[in-house]
Amino acid sequence: MSNASLVPAAGDRRFRVSIPSLNQLLFTGAALAGSAALLLSTRKNWFTVPVAPAFGANSMKDIVGLTPECMPAFQVFMAVGLVGLIASWMWKRQWSMLSTLIASLLCLVCLAFPYFVMLRSPVVAAEASWLQSQHDNLLWLGGDIHNNAEFAHRGWKSKVYLIDLPQQLSVVRLPSWSPWEMGLDRCEDLLQWLGYSNAFCNFLGMGWVLATSGSGLLLLSSLQRNGVFEFNRAGVALTLFTASLVLSAGVGWSLPFYASQHINRSAELCSELKFDESLVELQKAVDLLPVLAQDTHYVAQRGTLDKLSGRQTEYAQLRDGIQLERHARYEQAFATISVLANSDIPAIRREALRGVMRFAIQDYNCARFELSSERFRTVLRRQPCNLKLLYLLQLQGIREGRADQVDLLRDWIYEATSRMAFGTKVIVRAAANQHCAIAAGMGNDAKAIVVEQNRAKRP
Repeated sequence: MSNASLVPAAGDRRFRVSIPSLNQLLFTGAALAGSAALLLSTRKNWFTVPVAPAFGANSMKDIVGLTPECMPAFQVFMAVGLVGLIASWMWKRQWSMLSTLIASLLCLVCLAFPYFVMLRSPVVAAEASWLQSQHDNLLWLGGDIHNNAEFAHRGWKSKVYLIDLPQQLSVVRLPSWSPWEMGLDRCEDLLQWLGYSNAFCNFLGMGWVLATSGSGLLLLSSLQRNGVFEFNRAGVALTLFTASLVLSAGVGWSLPFYASQHINRSAELCSELKFDESLVELQKAVDLLPVLAQDTHYVAQRGTLDKLSGRQTEYAQLRDGIQLERHARYEQAFATISVLANSDIPAIRREALRGVMRFAIQDYNCARFELSSERFRTVLRRQPCNLKLLYLLQLQGIREGRADQVDLLRDWIYEATSRMAFGTKVIVRAAANQHCAIAAGMGNDAKAIVVEQNRAKRP
């Protein structure tokens, strides 16, 4: 046998090596990364709000996470969708139109998650909105940190005046305009009605980020066949995605308008002294948007209707307490409101704690520090991650000359802000370290002053 017979022929397929193209490698990498992200999303939290346990928080170690009830269903859907995608690929060892449809559906489900959290999970949404409200009330240009900057180093913070709380807790605003008056100034409302608000963004978890990015990568990967982009498949996916998104957004945007109609009808019936019928209309609005039951205005209207109907509910009792407060009968008002701070109804309990905190702020501004400290602590047990409350308690510690208490609250603030996503939390941390520096200065501890000032520069 000659040596020439051992040389493979040019057309012999047995000696061909298939080298994947760069396109194939990129799409394969996207598919693997998307699958890994989608798998991890089923093990990570999608949305968590830091709250107190049922017995109350005695320290920062007692803080627990409150998650929406719908989150496990979304995680299961992601797992089932991932299995379906893998099965559709193994059917023909390549992506098919079915794969693209499944990936498109996964993207839509991820984008719908904020709506089900912020509008269909009332307690979770209200807790997130309340903490975000206190965060904003502390940091905006008229808030405690900026408003008191002028007096930051005068008289050991003795010239500081505490800013009162917002008058209303509201997760979403109902429209006072018709759908035909749409404009760019309505974009904030439109986004909030789909669940995309600051409260959602500040407490979202890594699970939702992984699910959204993973489903997007898998959708992009499924739009190709052997490394070649399929334009007809992309057209079908774009049509399906756009149509479903527009339909879902239309339904989400229509509900606030219907709820607003029921609210207006309830007001008309109340003016006609038809209190029971008015309450029915009010309940219809809540059935459309469950998160309305946590709104301050709903609690007030429900209390008024119950009172006028002769029902002595906790809503009516809270209404009585607020009326006493408005008439400057503060001791009677506090006695009524403080009892409701242990209510089993989340909206009542939250509004009562807001009332207790209002009284505590008034006590502090009037130099009744012992009373304000007691009331601040009452609220802290129920709201251990309220940044405004922690900030005010640090000021209280400085006024009382308790440096150890100021340091402890600084650590508490670090723990609370670690559970939030916004970068503005470093401002609160810097302010907390400045308070520790002031407390150290009151004790003539020069070394501690330098340490705390350095920490305030790099919180």
